Amino acid sequence: MKLLLLLPFAAGFHFHSNSPAAQTLNPSKQLHASFTDLDLDNPHSAKWSEDFTQSDTFTKTHSIFTKMREYLTTSQPKRGARKIDPLHLKTLCDLKFTTKDLEHAVSTDFLDAGQGTSKMNQGWKMRPVGEIRGSSFDDARLTFSDVRASIQKGTVIFNSAGAHIGNTVAPATLAAVDALDGCVGGVCCNIYVTRGGAPTSAPPHTDKQDVVVIQTQGKKHWRVFSPPDPSLKPDADPFARGKGADDFPLHVLKTQGGELLLDVVLEEGDVLYIPARFPHTTDTVDSGPTEEDWSIHMTFGLDNHVWDLDFINLRRFGLMRAQIEDALLPSETASDVTANHCSGKINELAPDLREWLYSPLPGGLLEVYRGERSEADIDREVTAVAESVMQLSNSIDPACGELGVDFWKEAVRQFQVSGQKVLDGHRDMYLAAMEESERRAKTGEIIGSGTMTQDKIDRLSLFRVPKFFETFNAAKTELRNWAAATPSASPTTIPDDWETSWPLQVGDQVEADLGGAFFPGTIENVHANGLYDVTFFDGDKEMGVARSSIMLKNKPQVQLIEAPSKPVAVEKKLTKKELKRLEKENKKKASLS
Repeated sequence: MKLLLLLPFAAGFHFHSNSPAAQTLNPSKQLHASFTDLDLDNPHSAKWSEDFTQSDTFTKTHSIFTKMREYLTTSQPKRGARKIDPLHLKTLCDLKFTTKDLEHAVSTDFLDAGQGTSKMNQGWKMRPVGEIRGSSFDDARLTFSDVRASIQKGTVIFNSAGAHIGNTVAPATLAAVDALDGCVGGVCCNIYVTRGGAPTSAPPHTDKQDVVVIQTQGKKHWRVFSPPDPSLKPDADPFARGKGADDFPLHVLKTQGGELLLDVVLEEGDVLYIPARFPHTTDTVDSGPTEEDWSIHMTFGLDNHVWDLDFINLRRFGLMRAQIEDALLPSETASDVTANHCSGKINELAPDLREWLYSPLPGGLLEVYRGERSEADIDREVTAVAESVMQLSNSIDPACGELGVDFWKEAVRQFQVSGQKVLDGHRDMYLAAMEESERRAKTGEIIGSGTMTQDKIDRLSLFRVPKFFETFNAAKTELRNWAAATPSASPTTIPDDWETSWPLQVGDQVEADLGGAFFPGTIENVHANGLYDVTFFDGDKEMGVARSSIMLKNKPQVQLIEAPSKPVAVEKKLTKKELKRLEKENKKKASLS
């Protein structure tokens, strides 16, 4: 089994043809790139697929992400900035997800979807798909008719589909998590659905995470650009260009230094890798008009920045912990863990330092299968990262020189603890989705099987998944509390009106007023003026919400949490397949002894 890999090429090369098709007729000549055969007959991937899915369907998916891990790790030196480019992999990936699969997923569960929208002189935003039609359970559910209606107006997005759709997307996402093996804190898979003939299915924008796109039906035209020069608009967050209120059309992107790197049409089985901060835009102008022609792709978000697992946060949180003023932040926000640290002075730094700060923490700190490396090996990884951030911090501000490697090792250990919790939680979330899918295959679907009991409701993905994201956000909050040198507890008594009066923190699960109705969301940012930014369940954001318009969902717990200085062993319940694999390995060892 061979994979045709289009290697990255020198940034700055421009295409001259306006036809995407013309630009793929002779890739080796037109892209000035070389092709290399990569062997995907990976015994490790075949064994993983057998152990976790009892099928070889996801072997290629695991193999592709194994190769992606190699690319990510070799692109980042022990010290200094990550140097990486987008990739287009022309292959026959056998991961399938069609319109019929989507219709089945929507009709057999309680899913949410958003629609991408954009307005004149503003960036890309999300709005919910469908509307509540009445007071019954079925009246509140998203229907495929809602999807059909919405797709005529814009791309329909199913966020975190890997956690919700257990028969295909969950095992594919678990394959990505395990193959990356701690290279990222978590992986979330979204599904994007676009009708044929859309002149712009997504306007130019950047993302906070690296993304791996796998086209599973139809085709989509992609243009990927180099990051614009952030010093030309330093107050803009490079990870969120073209979103919210940031107007970022193509002419602005090009004026600010963004250069075309890839111009390709993804077809079924093709794979595309786009690093964080690399602008991209899509269309389906050459696709057909039927539902079978809809472009459907899975986007696997490789989440490091989302969970603070990057050098900018390692340095920033370390300085906060040491109570040293951060030269990159205004004094009034230097101690605010929720302040936007990706805008302002950081974007005026020398490029090598800025890119170093924006780089994710290197692989080696986190592990999918813990216990396979010695503590000495792990300590060497921790020390290497500590020495790296110490050099980086001292290069930015020599006043930080009083912080030695032992201090930074403690900080790295804190990030390691937090990241491991996030990684373990993602695996648990996808395993739970797969187990639920197996249960339904044996006992029948929940929807349409009679009276909706509480047990059935709890098993629906809309109610099963949020508890996992609560644990991710709790890990992130604990890390930020460590940085601020404050316990994650609160006063010793909880008032009766805690829902509307209790102080809110980043990551809190809430319901916020949006146009006269309350919708579930998460606190994304806490402003010094007492206002809050809320991210709603569909990915839409509302900035500057008053406390009076927000209700806290979970009753606060009065407890003090002391963060450990070293990673703690977390007892994890093994799945049946993991137990079976462990039993096989033990028998093999016994036969050799």
